Order: sequence, then C-alpha cells, then structure tokens
Amino acid sequence: MADDPPTQGPAASFRTEPGDRLVVHASGELDAESGSQLRTILSDAFAARPEAVVVDLTDLSFIDSVGLSVLVSAHQRGEADGIPLEIHSVPPACRRVFEITRLDEVLDLR
Repeated sequence: MADDPPTQGPAASFRTEPGDRLVVHASGELDAESGSQLRTILSDAFAARPEAVVVDLTDLSFIDSVGLSVLVSAHQRGEADGIPLEIHSVPPACRRVFEITRLDEVLDLR
C-alpha cells in the first residue's frame, strides 16, 4: 500500500576483538545513522595502539558515502599513527561501491 512506512534494512552492529591486531566486525547497514558509532569505535581502536586495525565486513549488507568516509578517515588516522588499517571480507555488493569510487585503489581491501 502507498501508506505503508518504508522498510529499513538491518541496523548496523559492531563487535570488537582486542589484541595485537584489533578486529572490528561490522554487520548490517553502514550508513549515516551508524557511521558515527563506527567512527568512535575506530578512534578508540587506534588509541589502543595495536599493530593493525582490521575491519571485517563479512556480514555487511550495505555501505553508503558516510560509511566510506568513516573508513577513509580511519585510513588517514592509521597512516598518521603508523598503524595500518585493513578491510577484510568485503561482500561483492559493497566491494562494487569501493570500486566505483576508486577507494579500492586507496584502501587496503583484502
């Protein structure tokens, strides 16, 4: 029906695994609503001074420009701090967004 409210995908959730290679698992939709939460999580991750920060996107279903911006900012922070940012297991639909924006040439996608 025309009066039905728009449906939303699953909200993003994040889980962190501390260690020498600190891993942040992201699932759901990484968008304007959840981007600020991930920005804070990644800031805390870099502040812990691990050998590397890994963002695992295995369970991510969507990423928008805000999500991309958060990852680019984290990459820049990592370069400044000497801590590499690695982005692992990018689902095909999300990988296409990185390719279209050419961020696959800037970020360390694995």
